[in-house]
Amino acid sequence: MFKSVSIGLLLLGLGISVPVTAQTNGNSYLQEANQLTPQDEQAIRQVIARLNHALDAEDYSLYGSFFADDGVFVSGFGDAVGPGNVAKALEQVRPFISNRRHSASNLVISGDSEQAIVTSYLIVFERVSSLEYVGSAVNVDTLEKRDGVWKVVRHDSTLDPATQKYIEELMSGESGG
Repeated sequence: MFKSVSIGLLLLGLGISVPVTAQTNGNSYLQEANQLTPQDEQAIRQVIARLNHALDAEDYSLYGSFFADDGVFVSGFGDAVGPGNVAKALEQVRPFISNRRHSASNLVISGDSEQAIVTSYLIVFERVSSLEYVGSAVNVDTLEKRDGVWKVVRHDSTLDPATQKYIEELMSGESGG
């Protein structure tokens, strides 16, 4: 039981949900138009990077501050809505998400001056007690420009198949871990 809860809480901290599927519509997102200015695109990239750095710094209030008041953080164990609730959700799983390195890569950004969708790869590593790969996922973040600031209005993640299988094995007790 503890293993299942621990893994489930770890997944929440990774920003990974089970079995929620990110809305990528196959590969169609690769052909979506990017009509963002270079300044807006850079601001959006900064939001994604700062989200991951805030997780690594265990500053969950800062992480939540990048969400709109009605922004949704999707988790297979319940959704959190709004900056304060996102921070509380992460705080509850602090023991399971501490000492990780969250790395977003291969960002594909589409959108216009008011809304953007960022599809990226998330790779997570243990960074203190061992040199261990923790897992990977595809993140889909929807951002809107509100009062001149880009805010996350929805964050979804989908585990990569090998990570999904590993987590399922851990939760069922098959891996011996």
